[in-house]
Amino acid sequence: MSPTDRHTYQRIAAILREEIESGAYQPGDRLPPQRTLQARFGVASETLRRAMDQLQADGLIVARGQAGTYVQERPSVRRVNTEFHRRVRPASGESTSPFARSVAATGGRASWDHTSVRETADEIVAARLGIEAGDSVMVTRYLYRYDGTPIQTAISWEPLALTEGTPIELPEDGAAVGVVARFDLIDLHIDSVAEELTARPPTADEVEALELPPGVSVMRQQRTYYVGDRPVETADIVMAGHRTVLAYRLAVT
Repeated sequence: MSPTDRHTYQRIAAILREEIESGAYQPGDRLPPQRTLQARFGVASETLRRAMDQLQADGLIVARGQAGTYVQERPSVRRVNTEFHRRVRPASGESTSPFARSVAATGGRASWDHTSVRETADEIVAARLGIEAGDSVMVTRYLYRYDGTPIQTAISWEPLALTEGTPIELPEDGAAVGVVARFDLIDLHIDSVAEELTARPPTADEVEALELPPGVSVMRQQRTYYVGDRPVETADIVMAGHRTVLAYRLAVT
């Protein structure tokens, strides 16, 4: 592709993006047919296709076969910031989960499904938790929603050597809400959290679970909570890339 062709399809994509974002095309609207757009911009079908592919990769439009191309319904967007990990004192009367708090802060309604099962740690999980492969762990799998829209999945692992027989053995049994508050109950006071964030294409299961349009990437967050140097919980969180904003304000020391 020549630099001129690249510039042309990018220009077309920019124009249509501006029209979508300004409201000229509303969520759910059908875009003009391909021939109409080709005539409008004076380009060949291949150039227009590249422009549309770019808009689809950005999560702005969705192709529905013979039915045409439509503006993507505006997804619920969750903003995650450093307040997510703050310790909530019982005296505050606040008993919602960190996820629910972050959703409520942007005017949304949080909900989620979960299942917890006992498993044995493989070598990767064992290394992350500082335990031996084959040790017992509680594994909890989640599907989180924002205003009913799937927004992230998560899987967490906790060493049963720490939690078995305690009020927090089952992460969602109501003894306390959130990892920090739960471990406070058994006098293990989390004092740091490590996070590693990467972006990648979704797996087929993630496309289905998160109802992702074609071309949208996911953000994978590997998170581990520590008491001193001891890991007490580790998790993999997968977030829909076009429905999540990560915002950080960190102290400079």
